[in-house]
Amino acid sequence: MVRVAASYFRMLRIEDWIFGYFFIPLIGTIAAAGYSPVLWVTVIVSACILAFGFVINNVADVEIDRLHTTKCETCKNPLTTQAVTTRGTWILLVLFALVPLFLSLLCSVTAFLIVAATLALWAAYSIRPFRLKERYLLDLVTHGIMAGLMLFLVGYTLPGPAGYLLSAKVVSLIVLFTCVGCMALLVHQIGDYNQDRGHSTTTVVQIGKKKGWVLLAALFGVSLVCLAAVRTIVNLESWVLWGAITLFAIPVFQLRNEIRRDFFLPSPDHSEDLGFE
Repeated sequence: MVRVAASYFRMLRIEDWIFGYFFIPLIGTIAAAGYSPVLWVTVIVSACILAFGFVINNVADVEIDRLHTTKCETCKNPLTTQAVTTRGTWILLVLFALVPLFLSLLCSVTAFLIVAATLALWAAYSIRPFRLKERYLLDLVTHGIMAGLMLFLVGYTLPGPAGYLLSAKVVSLIVLFTCVGCMALLVHQIGDYNQDRGHSTTTVVQIGKKKGWVLLAALFGVSLVCLAAVRTIVNLESWVLWGAITLFAIPVFQLRNEIRRDFFLPSPDHSEDLGFE
């Protein structure tokens, strides 16, 4: 029983979102209402939405993951080893959808609609016939919206009637988190480039690894500009600034091996990987 429960818990893939996406709705709530009790609601809603997104990704990718030796060995997707059942997984998905929908409806209709749209995007990103994660450029745009813009709006609308969405502060934060959402996907696609090439139609596979690096650097620059704009408008506390620095350091850390391989240890064998073929 304990082993089964652990397998279902592993389905949530908490390590993939707890130190990044999870805090975006919380920042939205703080931007709208400061440090209010509704932050606890935001914590639950944020966790449920992200758990929903990663569980449904496991469901949609189960056949692909069965062919991925590393994922099978680490049991990153317990469905591949039948450690969990399909029925049990769908019950989990329904739970993670209903809880944030119910809580957001108690807060405001606007929050309910935003949460519903966010859940729909996470589903369309993974499942067929939509499968936006394999559609050129749409994968990047969708991920930036659902894992950045929409998560921020979830937190921003939960305290009640939304404030002025076109204010300089909110627009700067929206652009910032949309860029962060796009960057997160680019980091993943650059890291998986060699595995995906010839088997997938992701944006980095289509444009080549070299242009993927250029696009990541451009988004990184836009994100810094947006952060500077927010800093001039809002007196951000020091922990927010250090959190932002950490957020920007995450892509560098995750791609440290790729950076060393592509830029500091160049060799003729790597020219094809960088898109010079």
